[in-house]
Amino acid sequence: MKHPLIHDIFKIPVYEFRLDLDNDKLYDFCLKYEKEDSGDSNRVISNLGGYQSKDLDLNESILQPLQEEIKLHVDTFSNKVLNGLDQNVDNVWFNINRYKDSNLPHNHPNAEISGTYYVKTPDECGQIIFEHPAFATLCYYNGQKTGGPGEWGPYDSITWAMPVYSGSLYLFPSWLNHRVESNMNKTEDRVSLAFNTHYRGE
Repeated sequence: MKHPLIHDIFKIPVYEFRLDLDNDKLYDFCLKYEKEDSGDSNRVISNLGGYQSKDLDLNESILQPLQEEIKLHVDTFSNKVLNGLDQNVDNVWFNINRYKDSNLPHNHPNAEISGTYYVKTPDECGQIIFEHPAFATLCYYNGQKTGGPGEWGPYDSITWAMPVYSGSLYLFPSWLNHRVESNMNKTEDRVSLAFNTHYRGE
């Protein structure tokens, strides 16, 4: 062998697709749900500020087109990364992030594939950030490195930012830590629907 080879032996898949759904109706649904909330539905898990709903009723008619798309794409994703295990939607909830609201690093236990669908994404509303599984170790070894984010690549980055657009669907392994940057738009909300899926067996 005259030249060295670099083998990419471990990879982390993140699936992206742009959906064509009625985001105006989904946005109105989220706002109405929040407005009618008596205070029992708002929960705090990864959200730093903002509003996070409890799990929604999967039989809600407004959620059916989204669930159909999730099922289609999550099975496609599963065929690539989970040996084709048939996935089923477990739960769906939504997040409303207003000015300076964000989501802290977290993952989704008891699921196989998780994802988020962006209903509304105004300018400067923040990106979704995925963390390397060896984040803490790489932080230690990369402490002496210099250069901005543009000078880091897939071999040495400890985080990876993905842009958010209205209609964007992201799927990723449920164990992958991720967070969402602060919404720095002073007048408009960032709204997303999040979900988990898993294989239920025969």
